[in-house]
Amino acid sequence: MSLALVVNGTSSLGRAAVEALRGAGLLVEIVNGSNEADWAQALATYAEGVDTIIVAQSGEGPCDDPQPAITAAWLGAKYALPVFRARGSGTLLTLGFAPGKDSASPGQDAACESIRLLTVAALHDARAAGIALRSNRLFVDPDADPGALRETIRFLADRRSQFMSGAELSLAAGTAPESAQPDLAGKAILVTGATSGIGRSVAIEIGRQGGFAFVGGRKLDLAEETLTLVRAAGGDGLVVPLDVTSAAAWREAAERIKSVRGLLHGLVNNAGEAKNAPIEQLDEDDLAVLSAINIRGVRLGMDAMETLLAQGRGCVINIASVAGVRAGPGGSAYSATKAAMVGLSRGYAAAYARAANPIRVNSVQPGLIWSASVADSLGEDGARRFRAMIEPKTPLGRVGLPEEVAGPVAFLLSDAAAAITGQAINVSGGLELGWP
Repeated sequence: MSLALVVNGTSSLGRAAVEALRGAGLLVEIVNGSNEADWAQALATYAEGVDTIIVAQSGEGPCDDPQPAITAAWLGAKYALPVFRARGSGTLLTLGFAPGKDSASPGQDAACESIRLLTVAALHDARAAGIALRSNRLFVDPDADPGALRETIRFLADRRSQFMSGAELSLAAGTAPESAQPDLAGKAILVTGATSGIGRSVAIEIGRQGGFAFVGGRKLDLAEETLTLVRAAGGDGLVVPLDVTSAAAWREAAERIKSVRGLLHGLVNNAGEAKNAPIEQLDEDDLAVLSAINIRGVRLGMDAMETLLAQGRGCVINIASVAGVRAGPGGSAYSATKAAMVGLSRGYAAAYARAANPIRVNSVQPGLIWSASVADSLGEDGARRFRAMIEPKTPLGRVGLPEEVAGPVAFLLSDAAAAITGQAINVSGGLELGWP
């Protein structure tokens, strides 16, 4: 059985972590971690077999003295390395309280900023030591729904988030739906670009969780292949012909979805286009092509599906890229359009919140996600050289797979993530932290 250590396990966040992990069948031990002596004792007691460390902020809410939270997080990040060194990998989750509205607690603001940077620095140290450290952060409003908190901790500690490292989630205040579940049973969700790669894997995961996947795409033969895989996974669905650059195509898709299901619980804007080259080798047409799909196509989709999504109290997930949060050589046009997707997601989420519209919007930023189509496009030698360049820059030391993006997307689509909106969530192995 997997063993997890919870630091400050008697605090409110620590208790939630203990409940979440024990509910998932893990063996959990509560340890003290407020100083080096505590950690020396923990190392002596649990020399082997630890898979997960969760460091919880002490207390019952935000604290204006940032030092205890910073010290606990720093010690947890430091001692995660010797705990995980023998096996070469492990999961570290750092829990803290969000600062509150209008920076009501400057000290808590200070703690959050410090924890962000120290955990990232520790990731670099782990990578240099040959440890694949999955280290993420969760900041929580003290009035967040307890059930949502437990489900989010579970998600960040289990295999669904296995390609997330250096990422951050925030839980807002509020009450989750009474029927909130971490799966997608009975939900109707449209996935664009679902004919291959990430889009196909997301559609299959929707089916595996009992959902109804509207398979959107231009290549209808490949869309039918995806639908067959959705049904084989246990779900059902329908192919929806869709060119995301066409407003008319979006209107037709909305009418078709309305006639079949009447509403929509989720929209995954996955269709996208990439082109990387030095900026002097690109022209305005290149930018226009990328913008038509990566920006305009996303906005057309959110607007066309708004009524159906509002009726289903649904969620939009825009699949952007780490290139949208960290630019590299040759990425001027691609990064510009993916960054715009991140901005659109935040902007629409804020607009919906102001209008009391129940639709949530988040963006997901994959890193290098490997598939047969990626390898084919680069050629055998090019693929080998590209991976050799990227993997050392990624804290997890590897590229990701499409299904490793599908897991986080499915969680964010679920009612268990009802308190998560307006966020840009990296599913990248931490690539953006070491690129370029």
